[in-house]
Amino acid sequence: MVGYIINKLQNKEATSHLLDELDDIYSRLAENPYQFPESKDDYLYSRGYREAHFSEMPYKTVFRIDEDKVYIVGIFHDLEEYEKKI
Repeated sequence: MVGYIINKLQNKEATSHLLDELDDIYSRLAENPYQFPESKDDYLYSRGYREAHFSEMPYKTVFRIDEDKVYIVGIFHDLEEYEKKI
């Protein structure tokens, strides 16, 4: 995704903003991953997936928690059918 924004769109400002948002989500995940809601998709919900939405961009990070570890599955655009990719 970052590569697409840099190479295809050639938008360094958008890339920087995206990375800042991602850094914020990673910090919040480290603090308490349970602060993010469970997935609204029934299948992903049944598997324990959660979603962290970017605050200023139409992206989300999909992850699951296993004991004391957070596994990030991917970062997806809100319009993407990410459920089919997991």
